[in-house]
Amino acid sequence: MNNLQRSQLLMRASIECIQHAEGSFEREIWNMSIRRSQEAVELELTAVLALLGIHYPKSHDQAPLLMRVLKMKGFDIGFDAEKIEEISIDLSRKRGPALHQEEGYNKDVAIDAIKDAKFVLNCMDELIKKFF
Repeated sequence: MNNLQRSQLLMRASIECIQHAEGSFEREIWNMSIRRSQEAVELELTAVLALLGIHYPKSHDQAPLLMRVLKMKGFDIGFDAEKIEEISIDLSRKRGPALHQEEGYNKDVAIDAIKDAKFVLNCMDELIKKFF
């Protein structure tokens, strides 16, 4: 499998995860909404790393590496870079506690997670359209 194929599969998986997050939200399963939102972000950022030919670590927070690589390669995504990093770290920190029900997240946190994940997915889609 080449980098483009891997990237495309990761992007499809990311979309699937955000759809699962929305479904969980509709069923008022807040923790799974957060978990799936985090997975969507992780997969989307990993997809862009794959597209760039970067071997990515098995990490739940891919944003710092991706932002460094984008900067080194001359891709400027402006102020969104900082927001993407903040979203990625926030969701990666909530990921485990959400899955294991160690934290009882509420509707507001879940809707923010979905909105944040969609923001990252949209930014990465725009990046791909603009530079690739």
